[in-house]
Amino acid sequence: GVQDTALAAQITTDQETLFALRQTVSQTRFDTGQLRAATAGQKKVLDKSLADLRKARAKLKKLEKETARQLALQNKAYHNLAVSKAAARAILVAEARANAAIDRKIRKLLADQIRGGGVPSQYSGTLDWPLAGTITQEFGCTGFPWEPPYGNCAHFHQGIDIAAPLGSRIRAAGPGRVLYAGPLSDGAWVVIIAHSAHLISLYGHVKTNIPVRAGQVVEQGQLIAFVGMTGHTTGPHLHWAVKLDDTWVNPRLFL
Repeated sequence: GVQDTALAAQITTDQETLFALRQTVSQTRFDTGQLRAATAGQKKVLDKSLADLRKARAKLKKLEKETARQLALQNKAYHNLAVSKAAARAILVAEARANAAIDRKIRKLLADQIRGGGVPSQYSGTLDWPLAGTITQEFGCTGFPWEPPYGNCAHFHQGIDIAAPLGSRIRAAGPGRVLYAGPLSDGAWVVIIAHSAHLISLYGHVKTNIPVRAGQVVEQGQLIAFVGMTGHTTGPHLHWAVKLDDTWVNPRLFL
């Protein structure tokens, strides 16, 4: 009768409720599994990021230590040279004369190449680092006393110094024509490349076994010299300089 109908209805309701509970439990288990999997995946990514960060910090610390070591070597060597004020003045005068001689040589060689149609009128590309190493001196005003004065700076460095092991490969920062490959008056061997009638790059203190010659066309990244210690230098490094028209400028402007 009525009681049987009510009981049947209650049983149906209970079954539906039980089914819904089972569905909820099953979905919760599935969601929990998904959450665990996602969490595990995120943990792997986080662990890798932390490992990469530790490696980067270790690399930076090593680089900073090497930079400090190279700077200490340079300072010590020049301090020994400049114990006497007379010796310090002689070094300064010699550097100033060498810089002036380089400027004159570049102007003459470039004018000769322009007359012969050997270099393009413009250069629209960028430059690359010619060497991987430790930067020991940036372009511009410097505290190193052997650099000649320029503008408002008591001592001015006309390029970027990159320390690297003796014999490391030096590559052309950009395509161009070799203006000069050989020694300067101060004993430093250099390679000078004209990228256009307005843009020049210079690579100084290189070893004497230069693999390129004056007049040769080179591509960006081509081997042009090896890190040496020719001229006035305290250790193996490359002096990389860039000249725009008649002014030495920061090479970083073209990277």
